[in-house]
Amino acid sequence: MNIFKWPIYSQTILAMVLGAFTGVLLGPKAGELGVAAKYIIELIKTVATPLLFLAIFDAFVSVNLKGRGFFWLLFVCLFNALCSITIALTISHLFKPGSYLIIDSALKNLAKAPDSLNVHFHWDLFRANGRSAHFFTGTTAAIAIAVASGFIFLLFKWVLGQRFKRVQESFQSINAKGLEFLYKVIGYLVHLTPIAVFTAMAKVVGTQGFGAMKGLVAYLLACAGGMLLQVILVYQSWIKLFAKRNLRGFWAITKEPMIYSFGVNSSLATLPLTLKALKKLNVSEGSARLAACIGTNLNNDGILLYEVVAALFVVQAFGWQLSLGQELVLSLICVIATIGVAGVPDAGMISLSLVLSSVGLPIEILPVLMTVDWVLARLRSVNNVIGDITGAIAIDAIMKPNENTQSSIPRSSF
Repeated sequence: MNIFKWPIYSQTILAMVLGAFTGVLLGPKAGELGVAAKYIIELIKTVATPLLFLAIFDAFVSVNLKGRGFFWLLFVCLFNALCSITIALTISHLFKPGSYLIIDSALKNLAKAPDSLNVHFHWDLFRANGRSAHFFTGTTAAIAIAVASGFIFLLFKWVLGQRFKRVQESFQSINAKGLEFLYKVIGYLVHLTPIAVFTAMAKVVGTQGFGAMKGLVAYLLACAGGMLLQVILVYQSWIKLFAKRNLRGFWAITKEPMIYSFGVNSSLATLPLTLKALKKLNVSEGSARLAACIGTNLNNDGILLYEVVAALFVVQAFGWQLSLGQELVLSLICVIATIGVAGVPDAGMISLSLVLSSVGLPIEILPVLMTVDWVLARLRSVNNVIGDITGAIAIDAIMKPNENTQSSIPRSSF
């Protein structure tokens, strides 16, 4: 039996169990194992930064601004994203899940003091002075440059029109090759995450016992609860109140891609079943492909909600305080970091490492969060699939107002 051929989530569960056992055996000596987890996360973050740059820039290069459907797609995605952020902030403030996690003194010493937290909501963000200058480096700089380059590209495309088509095709070809290479590298590095989980769990149990489990359960419930609220309050409102569709019929058809996405842990791999479900729901092919194919790079509410909750969880765990402006800046960075990560293995955890590092939060805590991420990763995929289907139905209802009550399954059947 070759455990290296097991699925990543199976290897992660085994690593978590073995790590806890090792921590019990070694006691405080297991703290030295945590170094391996730190370097693995740093390695993944190093590769993920150029990947994020290319993914964001490629989203601008490949976008088609023609047609009302694209603008309605942006509206639906933006509305859902705002709802995700609102839910994440509300849960974090009401329940303060990070306060239940015990941070060992060694990790606290590695982290920056609260007054040097690099999330700033000042007009001098781009000025080369002190903390603001540090904020505009590394991952944040990659995001900002990618967005700025993307807007410049769109400007040239709008001015030159068809004369710019050959340049666009060249950029698309270069981006595609670069992304393909980085996806492969990330795919290999993801196989190191069980090692990071093993060493992190051994360190936590060895130095703190099982006291951290309470914090991890709170973290798991906060993220999972937020995604559930997003589905119940936001997505079902689109279906029932806006599109005037029967919820029982919707869930009866949607359950197949939901179950599959939970198993394969990928909304992208579930795309064929997503399109099949949309066809059964009598959604036009144009709306289906717009939301499920193009929108998959924009509509990652599961990842976005998880990132905001996780980032604030880390802030609370260290006993720090953020102003509302700082939380909004942090949320904005989370929004940008989710763009283009749909095809990246374990996209949520990878983009979270970029978010934390971009605002000066300690990524050394990530291996601890990885111990329960195999569950959250699947819930994120399910959330994203439901979001894609809901977005397609919403766009279809907007584009075909006189046909928005149509469904392949009669209401009387339910």
